[in-house]
Amino acid sequence: MNIKIPVRRHYRIEELLLALCIIAVSVIFQVHCATHGFDLTDEGYLMSIYQWFGTDSHYAQGAGGYPLTGYLGWFINKTFPDGGILGMRLWGIALVTITELLLYVYLRQYFNPKMVLLGLLLQSVFVAQDPKPFGYNTLTALFAALSFILLIEGTIRRWWWLLVGGGMLLGINVFVRIPNITGAAFLLIPYFFNTAGKKDLQLKRSTLQALQIAIGFLIGAVAAWFFLVSIGADKLVIDLVTSLGDTLGGKSTHGSGTMLAKYMENLVYSILLFVIFVIALLVGATTRLTRYWLVRLLIWFAVFQIIYRLTYINSSMLGDTLAGLLNGIGIFGSCCYLLQGKTLRSIALSAILFSLVLPLGSDGGYETMWVGTWLSLPIGLSGIYAVVSKAVREHWKVDFLLTGARNMHVVFSVPKSLLSSFLICMFSLGLATVAKVENHAYYDPGHKSEKNYAIVSPLAQGLFTSEERTLVINPLLEELPKYVQPSDELLVYDSSPMICYLMCAKPFGGISWPCLFYGQQYVKKLRQAEQEANTLPVVVMQFFWSSNKWSESNPLFYEQVKDSPFSTTEMTEEMMRFLKAHHYRMVWTNNYYKILVPGETTK
Repeated sequence: MNIKIPVRRHYRIEELLLALCIIAVSVIFQVHCATHGFDLTDEGYLMSIYQWFGTDSHYAQGAGGYPLTGYLGWFINKTFPDGGILGMRLWGIALVTITELLLYVYLRQYFNPKMVLLGLLLQSVFVAQDPKPFGYNTLTALFAALSFILLIEGTIRRWWWLLVGGGMLLGINVFVRIPNITGAAFLLIPYFFNTAGKKDLQLKRSTLQALQIAIGFLIGAVAAWFFLVSIGADKLVIDLVTSLGDTLGGKSTHGSGTMLAKYMENLVYSILLFVIFVIALLVGATTRLTRYWLVRLLIWFAVFQIIYRLTYINSSMLGDTLAGLLNGIGIFGSCCYLLQGKTLRSIALSAILFSLVLPLGSDGGYETMWVGTWLSLPIGLSGIYAVVSKAVREHWKVDFLLTGARNMHVVFSVPKSLLSSFLICMFSLGLATVAKVENHAYYDPGHKSEKNYAIVSPLAQGLFTSEERTLVINPLLEELPKYVQPSDELLVYDSSPMICYLMCAKPFGGISWPCLFYGQQYVKKLRQAEQEANTLPVVVMQFFWSSNKWSESNPLFYEQVKDSPFSTTEMTEEMMRFLKAHHYRMVWTNNYYKILVPGETTK
């Protein structure tokens, strides 16, 4: 049977040069961002896992949520031990760049190449706000993008080996980040493509192709699982899965109710922000109503203010409004292709599915799991641009019938300035994205020009942060070596896992960040570690909020903050019991941190 393969665009030399230049600019900007910013929490937790995962997985408790990420991070860290934090960030930039190139080469065949480039540029710049570009986000994006391409091509060409291969990548991706099991939703791709209409559902072919994907998924997942068993990391996965009941049912940011509420809020945000974006687009189009350049300039300025204030001025440190608008553009722009041919429709539907299911399992939804827009944003921008261009080219008219004392017909013509308005809106969005990343990076807010101070540690070489952060951290790092040597056990409570990494210390009980075993699970882990330990650890207690924007020191921190997203009253009470039971005494403090040593070093 002859299969009709869609016509694909050929490369032109000027297009190729433009693509290389744009991607080079994105790489340079990411490197610039990678050298600025210091994070105690998420990145510290990952770096501590990378330090011990393959050496002794017991000291990487919690890595069961993303064991393959942990192993690859450990392998890189072991192979390039002097790279430190910056080295790992550069590896992350390499993965982002590969994803950019992969998606550009594929998507340009079906969609507007310049809009695809613009979407990928916006995505890579937005990613750069996060000081930890290497991790489960970047790996998930790369694996998901590659599996998407294989599945689309396998469906179009009816090549079973591509479908099985794409399914295998989806199965492996589950162990890059356990919530990636939602990638099984890609089984719907054959149904998207083969559904030509109500009378021709082609269910048999679709089901056969979905079965081939499912077989590949199982092969990939089983192969990854046996690999984890071979390195002894399977226990971490089992331990994490068995702890999910307490975590999902608790008051942490990963509680099921909290996450569901966040996802719904995200969806409403996306709809609202896209509507505002369309309003800005229409406001810009009204410039055709006047011949006065000053009035036109004021209208363009109004458009800029709407988008700039929406996505930068009013955005939180998480980049909620910016992420919301990017998702809104991606989802609604992709809808522009739902009435097109099989290929475009199936790719667009897959992009929408991509954006909805991949952020699942993250406490912030797409605010912290930003991989969904890798596919939908370039497609969405291409869709909106196509609609706007067609409207201007064909001079669309909208005819309204107004009823009243008299019937009146009012005709509105789509102005030619609509295309110019779209370009102004995109310029404003790009400028706002850069401003957001430059001034309010995810875990280290503040303008990068203010980040000129170094953390005193060989593993943090090449990184710069604010003077305020160095005044908190550097004194601690200077004092701790008097009490903690590399490979010693160290107990840090409650949200500074980066200290374990910078000291090359083994986290006591294997837990560098207590919140990963929120509530009763941490109490059990601490008591178990206490019973099994031959030597008691040095303890570092912090007395400030250390995520995103750091707070001032507070000696009553644990008395005033009961159940926080990082710890519960039960966890803190258990920690205080541990300190009291072993007669810990304070040997140093800078008000932000206290170093405590036990009355006796052994039990």
